[in-house]
Formats: sequence, structure tokens, C-alpha cells
Amino acid sequence: MSEILRPTGSRSWAWLGCLGAFALVAGLSGCASVSQDVDAYYRQMAYNYKEAEEKAKTDVVTLENESKVLATTGDFHKLKRAQRKLSRIKAWEEKCENEAKRFEKAAEWTEAHFHLAKPPIPDRPPGYHADEDAAVMQASAAKGP
Repeated sequence: MSEILRPTGSRSWAWLGCLGAFALVAGLSGCASVSQDVDAYYRQMAYNYKEAEEKAKTDVVTLENESKVLATTGDFHKLKRAQRKLSRIKAWEEKCENEAKRFEKAAEWTEAHFHLAKPPIPDRPPGYHADEDAAVMQASAAKGP
């Protein structure tokens, strides 16, 4: 009975070898896919932090102007609150800058280490189509007086 359960001949070993090769190839292709996904994640996070940094910069300018107005009007309670908010936003801006650099560095390392091409990350928000805007501008210019 033990002779029946044991693989016999080279044909069964060939099937096991093919199965092992298939598992190896499938595993390596999965590794490449994961590497591309990780790289895209790093790029997207760097982009998100850069956007957050830009928003923080505009918020800082707004709050600085607001603080000047509050100092001029003499509303010291609101001035103190605006200054605390300003310090938090400046700290957030600095953190966003550091995180964007960190994710950019990680993405560059991943691309260099795994020989990946830089994925296209759009520089416009989703749903924005520059060609449609250009067509509208051309049509409005053609309607001129």
C-alpha cells in the first residue's frame, strides 16, 4: 500500500517541479506589483503633504493679517486665540514639509532599489480638465465686442 501512495517515476516529479516554478513566478510578480503599489503610495503621500503645506502657508498669511487687525482694534482675547492658532498652524506646516521630504526620499529609494519608473501623479485635483478650460477661454475670446 505504501508503494501506491508514493510518487512514482519522473512524471510526478516533473509535475511537482512545474508547480514549484509556477509558485515562484507568481510570488515574484506579486512582489513587483507590491513594490509599485508602495512606490505609488509614497508618491501620493508626498503630494498630499505638499498640498497641506501650501494650505498651511496660506492660512499663516491669513492669520498673521487677522492678528494685525486684532492688535490694532485692541481685542486681546481674540488676538491671543489667533496667535495660538497661528503657532499650531506653523508647527503643522513644518511637519508637513518634513513628512513630504521623508515620503519623497522613500519613493526615490524604492524606485532606485526596485528599478521602477516614476508613476504619474497629477498636479491638478481630480475632475480638472485644462483642455476644456482652454476651449471655454478661446470661445469667450472669440465673442469679444
